[in-house]
Amino acid sequence: MIDKIKAWFFYRDFRVDGTQNKAQNAGLNSEQNIAILFDGTNEEDRKTVHRFKKKLNPDSKKNIYSIAFIDNALPLDNVDYAAYNHKNLKWYGVPFGSKVEEFLEQKNDMLIVLCKEMKPHFEFIIAHCHSKFKVGPDIKNSEKYFDLIIECLDKQDIENIGNSIIKGIDKIAVK
Repeated sequence: MIDKIKAWFFYRDFRVDGTQNKAQNAGLNSEQNIAILFDGTNEEDRKTVHRFKKKLNPDSKKNIYSIAFIDNALPLDNVDYAAYNHKNLKWYGVPFGSKVEEFLEQKNDMLIVLCKEMKPHFEFIIAHCHSKFKVGPDIKNSEKYFDLIIECLDKQDIENIGNSIIKGIDKIAVK
């Protein structure tokens, strides 16, 4: 019963205009602002995403923003990257806080989701992110939000997900 109540509150706050991102054309070769959403609970995954960001931006001409979910309830005062955790989730699953709001306000050319599984707070951020093009792995509800869904053999390895996404984008990019 409580799960149904949580779901009702979650989707009450979830209302989003479905046409906000679809009216714009995505230019894969000209992306200058890239957003990355990932689960940063594991330190090795955070290092992998840092390497992935450098791989996407070798000449430092692009703006790459990222936000990590840390699966704990500890204070994030000493974290030097954008992150949110259980303290930044309303009781029914909607994320809040300055880092989440800053990430959602960014106008991006592309959103890359490096998540191993779809959690409600990831779903909320993906749905409300102002990105022209959204890409991610084949996880639950990906068909609702992603413009490009990448099939990954090993969804538990963020490096594999990232490499698969780069290969997928390269295949459809206009050269």
